[in-house]
Amino acid sequence: MRFKEPTFIQSVLPIFLMFITVMIGRVYLGYPIEPMILLAAVFAGFMAWYLQCDWSVLESAILGKIDVAMGGMLIIFSIGSMVGTWMFCGTVPYMVYLGIQIVNPEYMLLSAFIVCTIVSVCTGTSWGSAATIGVAMIGIAHGLGLPLAPVAGAALSGCYIGDKMSPLSDTTNLAPAVSGAELYEHIRHMCYTTIPGIILCLIVYTVFGEGASEKMSTPQEIQLLLDQLSDIYNWNILLLLPPLILITGSVLKWPVLPTIILTSIFSLFLGLGLQDNLEIRDGIIATVSGFKVSMLGYEGEVLPAVEKLINRGGMMSVMENMAILCCAMAFGGIMQGSGMLEVVLKKMLTRVKTDAGLIITTLASCFTLCFSTGSAYLGILIPGALFKNTFLERQLHPKNLSRALEDSATLMDSAIPWASGAIYMSSVLGVSSFEFLPWLVFNVSSIFIAAISALLGIGIVKISKDEAERRLNESHEC
Repeated sequence: MRFKEPTFIQSVLPIFLMFITVMIGRVYLGYPIEPMILLAAVFAGFMAWYLQCDWSVLESAILGKIDVAMGGMLIIFSIGSMVGTWMFCGTVPYMVYLGIQIVNPEYMLLSAFIVCTIVSVCTGTSWGSAATIGVAMIGIAHGLGLPLAPVAGAALSGCYIGDKMSPLSDTTNLAPAVSGAELYEHIRHMCYTTIPGIILCLIVYTVFGEGASEKMSTPQEIQLLLDQLSDIYNWNILLLLPPLILITGSVLKWPVLPTIILTSIFSLFLGLGLQDNLEIRDGIIATVSGFKVSMLGYEGEVLPAVEKLINRGGMMSVMENMAILCCAMAFGGIMQGSGMLEVVLKKMLTRVKTDAGLIITTLASCFTLCFSTGSAYLGILIPGALFKNTFLERQLHPKNLSRALEDSATLMDSAIPWASGAIYMSSVLGVSSFEFLPWLVFNVSSIFIAAISALLGIGIVKISKDEAERRLNESHEC
């Protein structure tokens, strides 16, 4: 039970400390991020203790946050296993082998962005798109000797377009449901901020793609890699079945976790059937500790590029990311359980004077929640519920709110290194979130494009006073 109401200064201090410790400790000094977040959580805990907040309340809030994140954590573990089995059977190496021969290195960034955009819009999932096409794009970059961070950023920008715009996406359905808008009017309304973001991505990835290609391996090195992959694995068109199964499951809305697990099991038996010298024991080890090229019994000297490409996956490979997520959930639970997060959000709302100010405040609130809790869902749910009636009182159509929720919370999920989305993407692609962040053009630019659009009055839709009152009455009845 909380006895003292926190002030705004008391409430914002833990968030400020977290920002400072992460920036100095992780970015400047290169320390692990987990103790930096944990330090901020300890400070937030002392602040809650000063406010006489009972430990049982904070403990329940922390466990509640971890419980909410548990579904994502299980998926991350299962993806780690799946990547191990895809290396085991040869799916990823085969996609890399084909991709290297098709993709023009000068347009690698652009290709990664466009292909991932198409797949994500069709499937409605950034996570599934990254785990399939995203992994292949990173593998192709490995093979070509290109820097991985730009390719990861371009691929993820494409993945999140579908997460934002596809009617199959969970967040695309959640945002209008919370704000009171209809799904397809919400999607159409997001074009005001999405189209400029896509254009910006096309320009950036075209311009910088050529510079990235200058660092690629020589044609001789690439051919050696392709030849060795062909020597190590037996190629077969059936190796494309695992990603096709996963994509089909996304389109048909099969449960995510069982789909990934069954795809992993299928991939394991596919490897036993197609590859030589493999045993089921190797496949089981690959799901836990990751795949090693030595399991295939290759007798020649393995190229470093091949070893780096193939030796990956397994549940153990994501343990560091799980630690980050748990530390973030501890901080978020203390902030919410003590009431400090609510004070920060309400303080933002009290300074709103204009329609543009309300939209920008919503964007900032979503970012604050994602920053504090590491959860895109909370970044949609809490500001959506908090600001819904305020939008109606200003005669703003609910789709203005739903668009703001997507422009910030959905896309910041991968731009904040300790958020669940960024942790997942880092685990799947094998690239640090701090490294791909500068190349995450669509996600990072979205919140600024949304703010500029609001200031210029672009895409702000009003409703009549009677319509606003009708919607307010319906909201109060609910």
